[in-house]
Amino acid sequence: MIHLFSACIAFSITLTCIVLLRPLAIRFSLIDVPNDRKCHQGAIPLIGGLAMFMGFFVALLTLPISLQHYRSFIAGSILLVFVGLLDDLHELSPRSRFLAQIFSLLLMFFWGQIKLTYLGNLFFYKAQGLGFCSLPVSVIAGLGIINAINMVDGMDGLAGSLVLVELILLFYCAVISGQLPSAYLLFLMMVVVVAFLWLNFQIPGRSHAKVFMGDAGSMFLGFTLVWFLIELSQIGAHAITPVTMLWIMALPLFDTTAVMLYRLSKKRSIFSSDRQHCHHLLAKLGFSAVQVSIILGSANLILGLLGVVAYRCQLAEGMMFIGFLIFFLFYFIGIRHLRLRLDQKQNSVVFVRLLSKN
Repeated sequence: MIHLFSACIAFSITLTCIVLLRPLAIRFSLIDVPNDRKCHQGAIPLIGGLAMFMGFFVALLTLPISLQHYRSFIAGSILLVFVGLLDDLHELSPRSRFLAQIFSLLLMFFWGQIKLTYLGNLFFYKAQGLGFCSLPVSVIAGLGIINAINMVDGMDGLAGSLVLVELILLFYCAVISGQLPSAYLLFLMMVVVVAFLWLNFQIPGRSHAKVFMGDAGSMFLGFTLVWFLIELSQIGAHAITPVTMLWIMALPLFDTTAVMLYRLSKKRSIFSSDRQHCHHLLAKLGFSAVQVSIILGSANLILGLLGVVAYRCQLAEGMMFIGFLIFFLFYFIGIRHLRLRLDQKQNSVVFVRLLSKN
């Protein structure tokens, strides 16, 4: 049974921390201000990630379970929240963020023993064991997920909505497989994300977000997803298969991969900044932040449910992997077509303006 007392603690502590930390964030310039890439209204405090971690950590202490297995998870989360706050304050180099992420993933691998040891039967032959490749594959996969969440954090409510969907799917898988300690922690994470979204989502009567999660929040949530995706998918857990991980994380992975391929096609660094993410393109079509969050959150839920249902129906992992690649291909073609359409529209507007001036 999920402990509702711990959930109430998580929710109330998260909201309380946001309220109490807002004045301090403004005083110490821990804020996000609009620029050419950020079109939100006003200076928004970047303390959502710290508040979520505080709410989660305090509530975690009230659970009647041993936390020994999760000590490396807590340590890695503390490191990422701390480095994320420094980045939000002083904008650290990408190298510094990557080093912190790698160190946290190494803590997960060596201390927590949470590692990718096999990829499942992706090629209709036999389960693919990783052997000595377990460490690099675990770290690379972890970096991919953490930074995928960071990249989708570009619009009010979007990253929180996507992560909430993914946490719900993982929670369901943990419950039906009897992984109750994981289910407890996932439920607390769901609660703190809901508390954050309460002040981040553009609800009626509120024109803009009151708080952002910042890099501290996106890295904390990304690391949480990495931990439980791996923990629930490897030998002994039997909650999901490795390929189900891809389906649960489908939309952030699709978006990140498509944007990186676009940047490579333009001979730019894959870590450069632009407004070519899916949520940016939908915004250019006239969709509001709420509509974009609902559209992409629903799409992620549908894709994740397809993966979970396919697993429950014992569909071959190879077929699930092929299906995932086919969906990505459709996504990539659709985004490319949308990008070309928007470019043509923008060129037409510029041409009309030039004619009007002449």
